[in-house]
Amino acid sequence: MLFLRKTAHYWISILAIAGVVGLVFLNLNLSEQFVHQDEFAVRWVAAKQWMTEGTSPYDREVFEQTQALWETYGYTEDDFSQGHYLDLVWNLILFLPFSFLPYLVARAIWMTITTLALFFCVWFGFDLAGVRFHPIEKVLIALLITLSYPCFKLILNASILPLYVFFMILGTKKGLEGRSTAAGIYFLLSFGMFPLSLILAVFFAIWLGSRRDSGFLSIYLTGLAFLLVTTLILFPGWIPEWFANFVQVHPDLSWVDTPLMRMAAFFPGAYQPLAISLHVLTLFILLVEWYSLPESGERQIRWKALLTLNLISFLNPTSSAVYFLLVWPSLFLFFEFLDEKWKIGGKIVSWTVFLILLNRFWTDFQNTQNWSSTESTVVSVLLPIVALIGLEWTRWWAMESPKPLIEE
Repeated sequence: MLFLRKTAHYWISILAIAGVVGLVFLNLNLSEQFVHQDEFAVRWVAAKQWMTEGTSPYDREVFEQTQALWETYGYTEDDFSQGHYLDLVWNLILFLPFSFLPYLVARAIWMTITTLALFFCVWFGFDLAGVRFHPIEKVLIALLITLSYPCFKLILNASILPLYVFFMILGTKKGLEGRSTAAGIYFLLSFGMFPLSLILAVFFAIWLGSRRDSGFLSIYLTGLAFLLVTTLILFPGWIPEWFANFVQVHPDLSWVDTPLMRMAAFFPGAYQPLAISLHVLTLFILLVEWYSLPESGERQIRWKALLTLNLISFLNPTSSAVYFLLVWPSLFLFFEFLDEKWKIGGKIVSWTVFLILLNRFWTDFQNTQNWSSTESTVVSVLLPIVALIGLEWTRWWAMESPKPLIEE
């Protein structure tokens, strides 16, 4: 036993590496068995074309080769990009190492990165909420969320969005800890989720700035300026090319379909004014809560950060399930409240609510067989609404109660 403790850093590292390698082989097998939409091919092709021929990622040739790749392996185009490279050009950097690998191997590795990003989004979500769950309970919850619908669809589609959300959550965690430089770097890495990541960046710029900490804003703006200048040197004219590509695929705003728009659709006669009102109301609530940011203490700022994450999910422009990862921490805080209030009874209620939600998502998938990146109305609005109700329920307990949520 003493020998195992002394050598723990060796055998734990070996087990971790073996687990990741095993996950890559598992994803390689899954990518051959479940052939549906693919979000990886266009980025892999864009990186490969630029590395080998210097072709712009927004060039027509990238689209044609992506279509040929999908035809070869049987995948279908994802709803949003439709085979065109629509990312900001600096996101291509993430895929340059994969361009040296065969497509299926590179895709399996990316699926593994997506899987780990999903798991650790949930894991660091516990830290954001400040809950004190048992480690085994945390592992079980994280695994259930990662392997359940809709997260497993993000893995099989090789989505890039979970990695951006992971950086957002990690940036939020570092921001709450007061580590402004690290937070700025992580939010810079999550810029691919623009404009929603920018909303959260403004949140921390206000709060950290009020504490006379300019590190966050400095590193964030300096990093953006560096990326912009560097990419303009490497990819001259990429901004108009990106805009032209985007307009070609989405010539109007019909692709915008937020959960708030889904809620407004329940009232067809008043859809447009109601949809606008709901978005304005959401932004108004954010501004009201942010007004007191400079005077907020650690407990208050944590609750306001969770509220901001929750409301951001309602502004999700494509009703994508990946934004659920921003909502789970709010629900974890509510579960902690129930556990503290009712002990064993609270734990039973928490797990019942949790399993009902997962089962509802799975039932919806069985009925619709939806492999697209856009979720049904029930899936896209149910969790955010439940989490928001739970978060408001814990408001006083989390921010003002005599017994602090987080032990100092």
